[in-house]
Amino acid sequence: MTATKSPLLTGWSRLRDTALEHVRGVRISGAAGAALPAADLACAGLRGFDVRTIRGCLNGTASFVLDQLGDGVTLAEAVQIAQSRGIAEADPSADLSGADTATKLRLLAALQWGWDVSACTVDGEPITADTARRAVRANERGAVLRHVGSASIDNPGRVVVALHEFSRSEPPFGVLAGPEKAVTFGCADAGDITVSGGRSSPLGAALAMVKDTLSLVIDPLPGLG
Repeated sequence: MTATKSPLLTGWSRLRDTALEHVRGVRISGAAGAALPAADLACAGLRGFDVRTIRGCLNGTASFVLDQLGDGVTLAEAVQIAQSRGIAEADPSADLSGADTATKLRLLAALQWGWDVSACTVDGEPITADTARRAVRANERGAVLRHVGSASIDNPGRVVVALHEFSRSEPPFGVLAGPEKAVTFGCADAGDITVSGGRSSPLGAALAMVKDTLSLVIDPLPGLG
């Protein structure tokens, strides 16, 4: 099991093929949402549901910082608050650029559709100091900004991360509180299926590792999952 993304980004196909060859399981939910069980849905929970799209707020730091910006806090102050609460890492650049969200979307798409993670292209819109004005204006309208990653089966290998505005009463992304996350799987006939919660924290990541350990013991299916 792993919660580290870098080997998955560079060696996805080799790791998958090796795991299948030696009949071993590799569990990665800690790298694809931590306490949010999105990887479980992408890997097995939605078999046969004809998933067409995946959209997600997958970085709790981004959502927390955007809420702080909407309240008039500067970007530097918002990051500092997130770090003091154990939400943001010492280097938040991947959170703010959208790279972390894109990575998690790539992993979910690979589990769901068999994409090669290392071959995916990413278009990202970063959170910058200029985002603060947009966040304040959204807040004045009773709305919030969210960093949303998206992928579609009709556009293989492409992940987009962009800022979108949602009403504070609009599920699943507008109603997220603090560092919570959410992923929506758009299914052809079943409609949207969403999993949300799983706020970013060291404990959430640890719980994901415990879950993956139990999964390997109880249901040791070979391959990546």
